[in-house]
Parts: sequence; structure tokens; C-alpha cells
Amino acid sequence: MVVLLSPACGGGRPGTTERSQDSAGPPGALVTDGERAGEEVFRRENCGRCHTLFDRPRPAGNSELPSGPAVDLLDSRVGPDLGLEGHRRSDDWHYAHLYSPGVLVSGSRMPPSRHLFRPVSGRPVPTPEGRNLVAYLQALGRSHRDIWAEWRRREPDVPAPPPIDGPLKRRGSELYVRHCLACHGEGGDGRGELAGFFTFPPRDFVAGRYRFKSTPAGRPPEDADLFRTITLGAGTGASMPAFYWLATEDRWALVLAVKEFSPSLRGTGLRAEPAGSRVEEGSGAAPDRADDTSVREGRRAWESLGCASCHGSTGAGMTPREAHTSWRDGAGEETPRSGDLTHACALRGGASPRAIERALLFGVGDSMPSYAEALPDAPTRRALVSFVLSLDGSRPADRAGW
Repeated sequence: MVVLLSPACGGGRPGTTERSQDSAGPPGALVTDGERAGEEVFRRENCGRCHTLFDRPRPAGNSELPSGPAVDLLDSRVGPDLGLEGHRRSDDWHYAHLYSPGVLVSGSRMPPSRHLFRPVSGRPVPTPEGRNLVAYLQALGRSHRDIWAEWRRREPDVPAPPPIDGPLKRRGSELYVRHCLACHGEGGDGRGELAGFFTFPPRDFVAGRYRFKSTPAGRPPEDADLFRTITLGAGTGASMPAFYWLATEDRWALVLAVKEFSPSLRGTGLRAEPAGSRVEEGSGAAPDRADDTSVREGRRAWESLGCASCHGSTGAGMTPREAHTSWRDGAGEETPRSGDLTHACALRGGASPRAIERALLFGVGDSMPSYAEALPDAPTRRALVSFVLSLDGSRPADRAGW
């Protein structure tokens, strides 16, 4: 649903139409040399023949998110508007889409841009021009308002699931083929055609081991955990895109389809988040705002627990080499880096206070252990959540005092 067309697609400036002269320029400030060079690649590749740059976030209040991919587009414009593309998805997702758009987005008319890749050790790696183009796409919309960061700071609703029947099962299977198969594979084992593009491998649904959940280690996730992940995706921290734009029933249908791959989850039905979860029992997650005292107390907890040894002194995350350790997840795969806590879009499990508290209570896969025993009292836990939120440099200045 994004990005680029090959030079054969024709001429034209990006976003040039009769609507507004202002819309001819990118809806974002280009800060780095790579972003500015990427704009030139965007122009050279004639992306504006099929992609406009009109979308802008509202100056204040709730901002509507772009709709999902449309396959029945008018002949005069065969690509979506990219004005709000920045931070919507990860760099890895964009690379996979540039290389095989029709595989990643079923029904896409966009031709591959494989001239922006070169083979390295048997796999396609983006050239400097390909990286610059993605850097440009990630800048679009940024100077106005980062609606994706705002959205990921909110806890998504988990409505009650529909009754399970034949049509729901068939719908789940159809949606899986359309939106999930390219990465997670026909057998749900994480070995889809595009799996090799991603720093974090696609989840193996057969093994049924999940990172972002509200159950203790060794127990399967709640259905609500799967629903939240399908809704939110993994932001820019990994490659799972958000499917918030799917109807509620469709997202529940996908939860059912995903569970059918796992022997331990198959046939267990669907249910909304149960009452009395550990997060709820903890007197609620961190408040929307926190005073300086709470942040200072949270910093002390951060230091006493040694959080910086994995996430770094700034919370930006580290590779295993930088941390002088090794993290394993799932079936023994090495976790390529710890979580980046400095931008809401980079927090893979969501950036709401409740999402962060879930990570503290239940861990994140096999890589980050549970800190439930180390943080038994709710006030200390909420203070640590407040400190983690204070690391978010994408937060507006008037909310920097979390």
C-alpha cells in the first residue's frame, strides 16, 4: 500500500495536481541528507504519477487515520496518498514492499523496484538510494503532527468477539491469505515468501509463543492480546503492520485463523479480555500525566533493576553485541535488539501506560523477563511506567513531564 513505482511509470512531480500548489511539496520537514536525497529518488522514479501527498493531520484534536489499502482504485490514480506515511510502518516493511509489492499487498498494481536492491549473501539488500527513499517516506507528515505516535499511546479497545460460525472461519482464512500469508507462510510457521526481509522474523503461529501478552510465561496469550497485536501492529520497531482499519469482526476472524495453526490454541473459541487481569488489579496503569516526583521514583526503580543494561542509558535499545549478551526468543532465535523506548512508534507492543505495565508484569517473550516479583506494589510500578514514558522524545513539549 505504499511507496514507489519504477521509471517506466511515467513523468510528473510528486503530488502535482490542480488542487493546491502547497500540496506539490512533501508534507514534512526533511532533516537529514538521506531524507533530502530520498525526495530526489521519489521524483526521479516518477512516484507522483500514482501517489499524491495531500493528506495532512488535523491541527488539533483527534486525528483520523488513513484507511486501509484499496485495490479498486481509479485508473487515474493507482496508488494511495502518502502524505501521512511517516512512522506508519517499519523500514523493513517498506523494503519488502518495494521489492515485491504484489506479494506483500494483495491486489497491488505497483511494479517491483528491484533496481533499488542488490544481492548480498543470497538475499536482496537495499542500495543507498533505496534506503534514502524509505527515509524520505518516513519523514512524510512528521513536521505537522505525528498521528501514529499519538495513536500508539492510546490503549486500543477490545470489544466482545462475535459467535463462531462457518462464515467467520471462512472469513478468517480468506483474510489470512490476503494479509498474512506473505510473511507468516501458508502453514503459519513464519516462513512466508518475504520473511527473509525482516530483522525480527515473522511470528511462528504453530509454536504459539508470543511476545506481547497478559499471561505469565509458559501460558498461551489471551485472545485480547492477539486482537490488540492485529489492531496495533508493531509500529516501526518490527515489521508487523497495523490492521486497525479492518472491521472488528474481521480482526476477530483473524484471531481465530491464527489460533487454528497452534495445537495448544486450536479449538479454544474466542473470548474478550477477562475481568481481573493483573494489570487491572494493580490499581490501574500510570495516569495520563505524572509529576516530577513520580518520574524521579521511576528512575530509581529503573536503575535498581538494571534496565539500562539492556535498553541503554537513554532507553534507545541495544544490539546483543552492544549489551555484551545474547537474547533468545521463541524457538531459540536470537533477538536482534532490545526495545527502543524513546519513540512511541518504536514500542512494538504499544506505547500506552497499560501496554508498558503489561510488559513489566508479564515480560516480552523469552527476551525480557517478568518483573512482577520485583515490582509487587502498584505505586512503584506506576512510577516506573511514568519514567519509561518520560523517555519518549516524540511526545509534545507540553506533555514532556510524564
